[in-house]
Amino acid sequence: IYNLLTVNHNIWRKILDRKYLKMTLKQATTHLARLVGIGSFLKGNTVIMKRVCGNPNCRCAREGKKHVSMYLAKKENNTTKMIYIPRRLEEEVSAKVAAYHKIKKLVGRISELNYADLESAKKGDVCQDNKILK
Repeated sequence: IYNLLTVNHNIWRKILDRKYLKMTLKQATTHLARLVGIGSFLKGNTVIMKRVCGNPNCRCAREGKKHVSMYLAKKENNTTKMIYIPRRLEEEVSAKVAAYHKIKKLVGRISELNYADLESAKKGDVCQDNKILK
């Protein structure tokens, strides 16, 4: 009887693990679809740069206090292209870049969940309708 209970417990644990995996995958894909559906993301990274403007009468030339500005670093043909971001757009661009990185992270998470599902299916632990194959 103990062996039967242990086997039964292991079977239910495998079923519940698989259901949890499917639920987590569904949540991640729903979140990803929402982010991508908005379409408000930019691939790249924001970079803060300090520079001298070139005007000899400016404080950056006189006092050494450089101008601070934001750029979007973007890979293009194996080179990094820097795109100046006006101060009025800095918040919006930062949010779009953050959304892109969140999407990238979610795609990685979904891929890992699918790998785990594949490994579980390969072992033959549980089939789609939760019937035991072994």
